[in-house]
This record gives sequence, structure tokens and C-alpha cells, in this order.
Amino acid sequence: MARLSASGGGARPEEQRVDSRALVTWTLARSALGALRGTGQVDSFVVRSTLDTAQAATPAPSLSALFLIEAVLDSATSRVIMRPPLANECDRPEASAASLARELLVRVPDGAVTGDRWRDSTITLVCRSGVPMTVYTTVRSTLEQVGDAQLVVQREIRTRLEGKGGSAFRGLELTGTGSGTQRVEIRVTDGSVSTVEGASTMTLQVRESAPPAAARVQQIMQRVALRVERASR
Repeated sequence: MARLSASGGGARPEEQRVDSRALVTWTLARSALGALRGTGQVDSFVVRSTLDTAQAATPAPSLSALFLIEAVLDSATSRVIMRPPLANECDRPEASAASLARELLVRVPDGAVTGDRWRDSTITLVCRSGVPMTVYTTVRSTLEQVGDAQLVVQREIRTRLEGKGGSAFRGLELTGTGSGTQRVEIRVTDGSVSTVEGASTMTLQVRESAPPAAARVQQIMQRVALRVERASR
């Protein structure tokens, strides 16, 4: 669930809550080298948004859908691919569904023992409201616990993003930085995630220019709470 608050130009800050939920199902097979590869689906994907005002909260229309995905997870990388691949991810719900599914792929290096640390970094391209953005993410992980049934991994996540878009009559420029933590429990038997508990915060600066008027700058604070639980069959 994400909570966004925005302020700018002396206006009263507004708050919007966005709740995204889905049931992710995988069918994974382990290769001879230990990598997990498989297919799955993001089912019952629902997004609900509420804009809080001084008078009342009015629920926005929700989206419920099913999307097909493929996944690859080994000691070096993790990847989720939509099926069929998206020709354009801009403002597509499939991209958000894939992002949720990606939270279930957590890389652990071969031979890792309690106390080991490792670092992952990714550069991804996303598009929101017609604005293409580059997202730089760094994850520092620590193997906190190794048991007979599960591993516990603590993750520190740092994010930076930047993007430009618009037209000759209205330009948009966006920059942002964020940080967060996650506690992940992973089953030893098959490498699948049992639970994830996480929280993060991101601050975004949006600069809108529409000559000849002066540029308008808006700041958005986004707080995200993430919870993943393994569903019993």
C-alpha cells in the first residue's frame, strides 16, 4: 500500500492512498546449475485509490485483472517478463503487476553463510503519465539467519529516478530519491519466498513549465508499506 502526499505553490497538502493487491502463482523448475526458471500469473490484481479531502474520501474505480509472466532467478540475477512482452509499458497495469511479482524473487549468492553481505544494482525504464523515467536501484542484502527450513535476509534499498517529458507547450521534469528496508523469509527446500515485510519512503520533485507562465514546482512524498504472505493451498 502506498500513501502519497503532495504540496506546492502554497496550496493545502493533499493525500492519496493507493492499495495494490494480487495473488501471484509460480510454477518453477530448478536447472542443473541451480537456477529457477518458470511461468506463472498475477491473478486478482486490484488497484484502489482514494483521494482524502476535508469533506469525505471518495473511492476511485478499481482494476481487477489477470496477467501471465515468466521468471528467472539464479545466484546472479532475477527477472520477471510479461507474456506476451509489452511493446509499450507507459501507464500499463501489466507493468505494475510485474513489479509486484518481482518482489517474490530474491537473489541469494551460492555458498552464502550467516552474516554474508552482497549488493545488487539495476537500471530500469518506466513510464508514468506519459513521462519516461530512468530508475536506479541499489539493494544491499545481509543473510541474517540460516536454518533447516528457512533463510532470513535483511535488505536495504536505495532508489534514484529522473525523467523528462511533455510537449513544446508543456514540459515536465521529475527527479526523486528514496530508501527502504525489507525483511525476507525464504524456504530452503525450493528457494521461494514465504514472507516479506517492508517499508520505504521516496521524495519526488516535479517541475512543470508552460511558457510564458513561470515554472511550477511540486513536491510529492510517497510512503510504501509492503507485505507478502505465502498462500496455503
